[in-house]
Formats: sequence, structure tokens, C-alpha cells
Amino acid sequence: MSETWQRRVLYIAGAWNMIGGAGALADPRAHFAQFYTTALSLQDPLQAFFFRTTWINAIAWGLAYVMAGRFAGARVPVLVAGGGGKMAYCGACVILYATDVGNVWLLATGVADVFFAVLFAAILMRGDRFDR
Repeated sequence: MSETWQRRVLYIAGAWNMIGGAGALADPRAHFAQFYTTALSLQDPLQAFFFRTTWINAIAWGLAYVMAGRFAGARVPVLVAGGGGKMAYCGACVILYATDVGNVWLLATGVADVFFAVLFAAILMRGDRFDR
């Protein structure tokens, strides 16, 4: 698990978040059609606000993963919080899938986030992570 490998994982995680967030913000209707069995009322200011801030937050976390890839000293707090968030997101996806609100594609994104959380844990368990 070299420094190069760790950086690549973090850059990929960053891209995953930023592309997902940008795609959801660019075309919310397509996003909902692809991942959910219900629709969001973007005419409701509160629903629109939460939808947009959720995906803006995902993009910001993507930037944090990229920064943690570039600056090893930032990894511990970013990966601990980010890994926890990815596990929580998976839990939310499982609940939505189990209640027939989310579809299999939503569940797949939750599983992918667990994969990233496991990779984050592997990076955190490296003893030399403070040397860079």
C-alpha cells in the first residue's frame, strides 16, 4: 500500500463524489429517475434547499478527499469523518431500498461507498501515514 496507491484511492474517491454531486445538481429529474421510485418536488423551496445542499456537501467532501490525497497530514481527520459518512450513506441507501423508495442502483452506490470506507480504513491503519 504505497503512497502512490493511497493518493490514487483518494483521487478516485474525490472524483466519485464530485461527479455524483455535479450530475445530481445538473439534472435532478434524471437523478431521481435513475435512483428512486418517487420524485422530489423542487418547486418546494425546502426540498430544493436540502437536495442542493446535500449534493454541494458531497462535492465538498470530494474536494477534501483530493486534498487528503495531496497532503498526507490531512488524511486522518478527513478519512475518519469521510469513512463514517460513507457508512451512514450506505445505511440510508439500504433503508430506502428496503422501503421501495430507492432502487438497486441506489443500493449499488451505497455498497460502493462501503468499499471506499474500507479503503479509507486500510489507509488509516498504515503506520507511516504521518511521514509525508
